[in-house]
Amino acid sequence: MRAHALYPLVFHPVYRTAVWGGEAIARRYNRANTPEHCAESWELSALPGAESVVVNGPFEGVGLAELTQRFGRDLLGRQAPEPDRFPLLIKILDAAAALSIQVHPDARAAACLGTRPKHEMWNVLHAEPGAQVWAGLTPGTTAETAREHLVPYASHTGDLFDLPPGLVHAIGPGNLIYEVQEASPAAYRLDDWGRGRPLHLEAARQAVRPELAVRYVPAETEREGRLTVRLRTPAFSFATFLCRRMRTLHTTDQSFMVLFCAEGKMRVAHCGPYPITLLPGDSLFIPPRQQVLLHPFSAARLLLTTL
Repeated sequence: MRAHALYPLVFHPVYRTAVWGGEAIARRYNRANTPEHCAESWELSALPGAESVVVNGPFEGVGLAELTQRFGRDLLGRQAPEPDRFPLLIKILDAAAALSIQVHPDARAAACLGTRPKHEMWNVLHAEPGAQVWAGLTPGTTAETAREHLVPYASHTGDLFDLPPGLVHAIGPGNLIYEVQEASPAAYRLDDWGRGRPLHLEAARQAVRPELAVRYVPAETEREGRLTVRLRTPAFSFATFLCRRMRTLHTTDQSFMVLFCAEGKMRVAHCGPYPITLLPGDSLFIPPRQQVLLHPFSAARLLLTTL
């Protein structure tokens, strides 16, 4: 890899199909190369076999894992738990049908199961009328009876659900969701609504913490030009930013920042070779200790993820 300074990076999304996927990602974000029944768009990933690759500037064609190995905390920031491993996985989920009922392990269960823990969050990008999610179990429930005892929540555009590891959960049809999670492949199915895919009941029994409840943060009115912190967890923080006129964003030495354009259109001036235009559905990775200048062409709503 040639020697270059870091700059804001755009990555190719990695698409995944599933029985519950639909066409909303392609339709809503004008993406022509999505597969049929596109369930997930991995916006930022360094996991093996699904690695994000840079689109813009001198690092075009370089993978996120390779960048992490080379730049370490210059790419991740001082708060990253490990200097040589990208800590997050960020996705868009299109639930045309219900996702499986599943659970992710906490640190204790992950150590027993030989994997990594996973805390995750959902931000609802769009919800059809009557859409819902399930998060948590009614008292006295076991892993085997989870399907009959899920706690339902109506979902609305802008709602946020904080899902700690050990919490049983599922997404119902009609939801388009922006998901931020720790970079772990661990997900254990308790039930798949009769679709016949393999279940992982023994691992799920070790991971489930039936006493946990979801943290539900309803959609709220945002003030223009003000960063609204919606959620802080030990693994990541999540905020929104409504931008109607020229504004500046900057990162510190503590963390990178991932921008996702939920609505609107803007040009982003930065230290790299060319300005970047963000349209709805576009993501941008900003390394630590950088500043960008936002020029909105129309009112833009950004989702911001940091460590």
